[in-house]
Amino acid sequence: MADFAVALMRTLGHEGVEFTLDGQVKPGKTGHGNNPDDPGKETNFGIPVAEAQADGWSLPMGEMTYEFAVDHYRRKFWNPILGDAITDQEVAYELFDTAVNCGIGTTIKFIQRALNALNIKGTLWADIKADGWLGGATLGALNSALASRPWMRLCILRAIDSLQAVRYINLAEKNQKFETFLPGWIRARCGVKEE
Repeated sequence: MADFAVALMRTLGHEGVEFTLDGQVKPGKTGHGNNPDDPGKETNFGIPVAEAQADGWSLPMGEMTYEFAVDHYRRKFWNPILGDAITDQEVAYELFDTAVNCGIGTTIKFIQRALNALNIKGTLWADIKADGWLGGATLGALNSALASRPWMRLCILRAIDSLQAVRYINLAEKNQKFETFLPGWIRARCGVKEE
């Protein structure tokens, strides 16, 4: 089963957080920023100020603790994608990281659409409703897909990356501010995975 701590460290690396060799956050390297092009405004540990406040953070963003960030990411992103029940670490990480950057519902629809398209007309696993909710049917289809063929894992990863890249390009075409982030999103979050 997938490991939340491993997935979180990788995702936080994309958010500008730096870690020591023993897994501790380097002092002053929490990714705290306030980019005027970022619709999330001020962020720390990749968490936008409004999201942090809605989750109970009341101190200045620069004082956010790693413990708060860990709890936030587990409850808001890892648990809704059922990360602990996904049989492949890389797929769980990809879903988690995509959820952090694109939202839970969008990410779950990505995996549901990919699974429906990859099931060879329903012969490998049944079609599932692309409703943006990850329940037993979606989890069962995902784990069946991962067990079905050695290369299916790579197909799933590339499908999610492809859908994610299209989403980012659409955002940048609609709002030029997103062009600030597009190269980084595609470079770091839509990378081709090794077989």
